[in-house]
Amino acid sequence: MKAIPRAALAVALLLTIVTAATDAAAQPLAPPAAHDDAVSPWRFQAAAYAWFPELQGKVSTSDETASIDVGFDEMFDLLGNGDLFASGGHFEVGYDRFSFFLDAFGGTARPTSDVTLGPRQGLTGTADLTMNFVFFEFGPAYRVLEWPLDGPGRPISIDVLAGGRLMYFYQSISLRGDEGVGRDASSTSEWVDPFVGGRFSVPLVGDLDVVFRGDIGGFGAGSQLAWNLIGGFQYHLAWAPLGARTSLAMIYKALDFEYQSGSGPDAVVTNLNERGPALGLVFDF
Repeated sequence: MKAIPRAALAVALLLTIVTAATDAAAQPLAPPAAHDDAVSPWRFQAAAYAWFPELQGKVSTSDETASIDVGFDEMFDLLGNGDLFASGGHFEVGYDRFSFFLDAFGGTARPTSDVTLGPRQGLTGTADLTMNFVFFEFGPAYRVLEWPLDGPGRPISIDVLAGGRLMYFYQSISLRGDEGVGRDASSTSEWVDPFVGGRFSVPLVGDLDVVFRGDIGGFGAGSQLAWNLIGGFQYHLAWAPLGARTSLAMIYKALDFEYQSGSGPDAVVTNLNERGPALGLVFDF
C-alpha cells in the first residue's frame, strides 16, 4: 500500500473538525441557568426617633391637682435646660401579608405648674412637676391592600392593626404654696389599653412617601379613652448599610388619654395630650 500523503491527512482532519463544529452550531442552545429572582416573603423594619412634644392637661396625686401647659416655646426652654427629653423606637417583622410590631415611646418632663391643694380652692401655689412616661405598643397587622403588586416603583399599602398599649406614668408634685405651705406627693400608674386602627403609605414623587397611622383605644379597660395619630413624610435615601434600605422619617405624633384610678383624696388622675414633631431613621431589610 502506498502511504497516504501528510497533506491529505491534514485536509481530512480539517474537514472533520469543520463538520463537527457545524453540527454543534446547528443544535439548539441549552437555556441559561435560571436565576432565583423570587422576593422573600419575610421583611424586617427597625427605626429610631427623637420626639419633641408639647404637653397639655392635668394630673392629680394625693389631693393635689397640677395643670400642665407646655407650649412650643416653653418646650424648647425645657429642652435647653435638660428638663425635657423624649424618644422612641419601632421594630416590625412581617411574613407575606401578616406582621407583628413593637413600638416604644418614652421620656421625662420637669415643668413648673400652678397647683390647687385639695378642696380648699383658695390655696394655690407653684409646683415643680416631674413626669416620667413610657408607652409600649405591641400587636399584629394585616395588609389589606398593596397596589400594584409588581413594578419597579413602591406600592400603595394599607394595613389594619390591633393590639395593646402598656402605659407607665410616674408623677411627682413638689408644692410651695401660699401661707408657707409645702407638700410633696408622688404616684406611679401602670395600665394596658387595647386599641384598633390602621395605617397607610402612599408614594408621592421621586423618593418621597406620605405615611399615616391612627388608632383609638382604652374603652374603659385602662384609659377611659385614648387616641394616637402619626402622620408625615418618609424620604428614601441612597445609603444602604449592610444591605438595608434606609429612609428619613419626618412625622408629627399626637397621643391623648384620660386615666383615673381610685377615688376621693386618694384618686390618681392623668389627663394628658402630648403632641409634637419627631425625626427618625428607618431601616428596612
